[in-house]
Amino acid sequence: MPLLRFLLLAIPLIELAGLILLGQAIGVGLTLLWVLASGVLGVAVIQTQGWSMLQRLQARMAHDSSPFGVLKSGMWGVLAGLLLVFPGVLTDGAALVCLLLAWRHRGQPQPGDPDGPGVWREGEHNIIEGEWESGREEKVEDKKPADRE
Repeated sequence: MPLLRFLLLAIPLIELAGLILLGQAIGVGLTLLWVLASGVLGVAVIQTQGWSMLQRLQARMAHDSSPFGVLKSGMWGVLAGLLLVFPGVLTDGAALVCLLLAWRHRGQPQPGDPDGPGVWREGEHNIIEGEWESGREEKVEDKKPADRE
């Protein structure tokens, strides 16, 4: 818990120091323009990601598909927008990483989707199709099964 408190105090101070250094490097006007532009871009990202996530989620639910892929990419997009709204260089860098993760997860089919791996139940087990590639073989030692009482 003390680490969390320290981070909550340290992040705004690091952001402030980063903005001061950016202001010294490129000027106060361009720094203010950076902060304003990233805030407007953050609001736009939240708005577009939120609406598109809602529409894709409704389409998935209408076709009885798994909504987890939509939620995963939408979560990263909304988090990126929130990070862009907060002024600072560190949060803008983290927002860029979140946007890349949202873009990466956007088109991936999830288990149960028409183009994704198949999922079925056999007894008490859920089976998800996967791909197996031959490669290095690891030696498995013979072990005795655990005694069950």
